[in-house]
Parts: sequence; structure tokens; C-alpha cells
Amino acid sequence: MEPLRQTIRDYYIDPNVTAKRIAELGASQTAALLREHLPTLKRARSGDMGEILAVEISEHYLNYPVPVRRLRWKDGREMALRGDDVVAFRRDDDRLSFLKGEAKSRARLTPAVVQQASKALDQDDGRPSRHSVLFVADRLREQGADEVARLLENAVLNGFSGCKVAHLLFTFSGNSPEAPLFNHLKALQSQKRRYAVGLQINDHGEFIRSSYEGL
Repeated sequence: MEPLRQTIRDYYIDPNVTAKRIAELGASQTAALLREHLPTLKRARSGDMGEILAVEISEHYLNYPVPVRRLRWKDGREMALRGDDVVAFRRDDDRLSFLKGEAKSRARLTPAVVQQASKALDQDDGRPSRHSVLFVADRLREQGADEVARLLENAVLNGFSGCKVAHLLFTFSGNSPEAPLFNHLKALQSQKRRYAVGLQINDHGEFIRSSYEGL
């Protein structure tokens, strides 16, 4: 659990900021400031956890880097961010390949929830939303990664022409996701590659509570 909790911390606060605060304020004060960013409501925690795990899947299993941790820019700790849950990309044969991801976290996963995620992935003709991609580009500009940001900006200006796009439908649930995800993929008519990944943890609610309460 501790490696997971460290990962969660890094999604809300840049590790460099954390290190500076520890040096200037001490560990206890730094922890207090971190808790100001963390959601306290069950639904908000569940949604954030789904997004965190989806990004981890994207990077470590699908090899699509996610350069910006969106949760660091939430308007309020209980609020859900608008836009695509996952905006990942890489260079493949001198062109950009995007991974557009949607995450759903439920104690009980149903086919209707999977359908909601699928509908979100199909929006904008299946491409990442322009707003979401420009949000990432803006953050990269702020970090000095101008060359990479320019690639994203050009993709938006060109309507993603020449870019490959794949989808990630990620679910985190207390019941088995196998049947809902299998049936979804079997009936899928989209021309875009779609990865369906389901993580099942039986004590879904207690797992989330324990993860956040230990921070």
C-alpha cells in the first residue's frame, strides 16, 4: 500500500514541490498542505483513484506516456475535472499516436457504466478533445517543454490529421469486469483500436478509503 500511496501523493503535488516544502516547513506541515488537496468524499476519491490507475495502466502496460498529472490542477478537491480522463501520446514513425482514455470506478460495474465510458470515448469523432490536448500543451509550455508542446498544438491546428488514435476503457470495480468488458468489445464497431482493462478489488470502497486515509 505504501508505494501506491506515494504514487497518489505525486498525482496531486509535484514531488519537487513536496521536497521544497519538507525542507522549508518540515514533514508534518507538508503533510497538512497535501491533505488540503485530497478529496474527502467517497465519490470524489473513487473518481480520482480510477483516473490515477488508468494513467498507470497507460504508462506501464500500454507504453503511452502521460506527461501531465491533471489532478494537480483541480478547481476544488471534491470536483471532477472536465475533459478526457487520459491524454497520452508518443511518436510512432514520425507521427503522433494518441491514447484517449476514460476511467470508471464503481463498487458494482454494470454494462450501462461501460456504455457511458464508450460514449465518452466516441465523442469528438473518437479523437482526444481539442481542449484536453491544449491543456496538456499549456502545461508543457510552462515546464519549458516547448518542442513537445508544439507537436500537440500542430495536431490540434491540423484536426489531428495524420495522427493515430487508440482508446483505453478502464474500469475499477468490486465485482468482476470480465463479462461487461468482453461483451462490449465483441459488439464494438469502432475502427479505432480499443483497449479494455478492468481491475477488480473485492473491497473496492475499503481499498479506496484505506489508500487515502493513510496519506
